[in-house]
Amino acid sequence: MGLAASVWLAVAVPAGAQTSADVDRAAAVATAAVREAFGVDAEVTVSEPVLSVTGDATLVTRAVPEPSSRTAGPVRFVLYAAGEGPARRIGRLTARIDVAASHVRARQRVAMRSVINPDDVEVVRGDIGRQVFGVLPTMDAVTGVSTRKTLMPGEVITPVALVAHEMVASGEEVVTIARIGAIEVRGRAIAAQSGGLGETVIVVNPDSRKRLRARIVAAAMVEVFHGS
Repeated sequence: MGLAASVWLAVAVPAGAQTSADVDRAAAVATAAVREAFGVDAEVTVSEPVLSVTGDATLVTRAVPEPSSRTAGPVRFVLYAAGEGPARRIGRLTARIDVAASHVRARQRVAMRSVINPDDVEVVRGDIGRQVFGVLPTMDAVTGVSTRKTLMPGEVITPVALVAHEMVASGEEVVTIARIGAIEVRGRAIAAQSGGLGETVIVVNPDSRKRLRARIVAAAMVEVFHGS
């Protein structure tokens, strides 16, 4: 499935009045922020946008969702513009965000404090429902892990449902994943920090010694942020 971001422009923006091109720009930047949370292969739909900016909306380069934002509902983004010196706040975008992505869900009821077996879960691609912004565990990440709560059939498995444990240790060699569009490139690096599923750590390319920001997606596996 290709990457997509749908924007419905039927809702009026505040008097001021930003153009549809301004809304498109803000929605595209917000889409990038959502993909940073859920992965670059996530299909993001932005609808019912309400944009409020002070200044030139074409300068918007970054959108930051409010803490604890959830999909399948309205999300507020703070918008920042690039320029000389630090990025400056330029306005906000409120829009409904829906996400379709590959995720692991329970095939059957799994009791609290049980160890998840491969037969208990399955990988599907589709709408993830109402979820807090953040990485979704892979099959490798959930298999053999204990549950923090009872899982019901069809439930999307998130880190909140799992007993947390360290998945990358400082000094450990890790597999790196870099995605550009539909292309995925894998390599190796050395972790400079320890962390659990979904956390951001620094890894070092053993050849160039370049330090990269990456998100932990499975045991000894990280996804490198584009442009890091």
